[in-house]
Amino acid sequence: MKKHGGMGTRLAVVAAGLAVHSLVTGCQAGDPGKAVPGDQQERLEAMRAEGTRASLTVYPVVMGEEAVTDVAGVLALLLEQAGMKELGLSNAVFRLPAGATFEEAPALFGAFVRQSPPGTEYALYAEFIGDPTTGPKEIRGVIVDKSGQTVWVDRQTASDRALRRARPDCPMDCCVFLAERVRKGLGIPKSARDESGEGRIARRLAKDSPVPDKAEWSALERRQEAMKKAGRSATVVVFPVRLADDEVGQEEAARLAELLNEERLCAAGAVESPWRVKTAHSRNEQKVLWDLARAFQAHVKQNPPEADYALLADYIMRPEERRAWAVHFVVCDRRGEWVIVDFQNGHHGDFQSIDPKTYDDCGRLVARRVQGYLR
Repeated sequence: MKKHGGMGTRLAVVAAGLAVHSLVTGCQAGDPGKAVPGDQQERLEAMRAEGTRASLTVYPVVMGEEAVTDVAGVLALLLEQAGMKELGLSNAVFRLPAGATFEEAPALFGAFVRQSPPGTEYALYAEFIGDPTTGPKEIRGVIVDKSGQTVWVDRQTASDRALRRARPDCPMDCCVFLAERVRKGLGIPKSARDESGEGRIARRLAKDSPVPDKAEWSALERRQEAMKKAGRSATVVVFPVRLADDEVGQEEAARLAELLNEERLCAAGAVESPWRVKTAHSRNEQKVLWDLARAFQAHVKQNPPEADYALLADYIMRPEERRAWAVHFVVCDRRGEWVIVDFQNGHHGDFQSIDPKTYDDCGRLVARRVQGYLR
């Protein structure tokens, strides 16, 4: 089990956390796309000839009634990692008018871009259609040049093999899927991949991210090593598990302490007095996680525990689906310095392995993650 450290993995954390974990219903799909006109093919070939140097602005990704800039950031980061060098992000929102079909999208988006051209040669519009229970039914992408002329159009529905094989179930997956469609559509070879984190989009997302900087990650990892070295002699107080903004679970905390003791990871005990904190709701999972981590850090600094460490877990459930959406936990030392800040959702192997559906499942996941850090 890998820890979240280093610049490359930190950017992966940023990308995963920016992803929205629910799809919303969009407009009705039209008929499949028609054959590519000759003049459009010429423009596509011209963009392909530019290769990884083709400059492209990604517009907010449309999901139902919303256009989400954070998801556009994920898509742009994935395109950058695919090798594209000249990428930008726009805050200008384009949506298809009510009643418009996808066949009209290229011309309508082209007219939108023509009115206010981006600072790049090309512009990308994307739309994900679906709902939280069934997943995406359709993934759409349109690229036009800065004069508004259509360059590339892609539409994958549930009847298309590519979408059926990929089986994306959240917008992060949709971004991965569409980025790969763009890569292939523009003829960018796999050998062009660059995951160094030195690109413009990577730097921008890292700057805007709630995730701590590289120096703080290094300090956090040193504290992890100290806790690992202490082994079973390390004492840990487990705070009542956060189940909602105003709901905490004392029994869940006691059970988590039992699991940690059973695994002989440390000497754990549950705190009896509840501690509640409200954090701002956000689509950005990393913001949710780090807002919680900072609030817990402040609490521990003001109220140092008698134990060596303090642990707070956060179980985010989807009652309508009878399963967990995400599991977070934070470990601070008695000075309030972060030791472990961990998140798990459906994109992670441990989460997938346990497939948590109950609070007890979530506790087992936390215990497994702690084991991964300390052994």
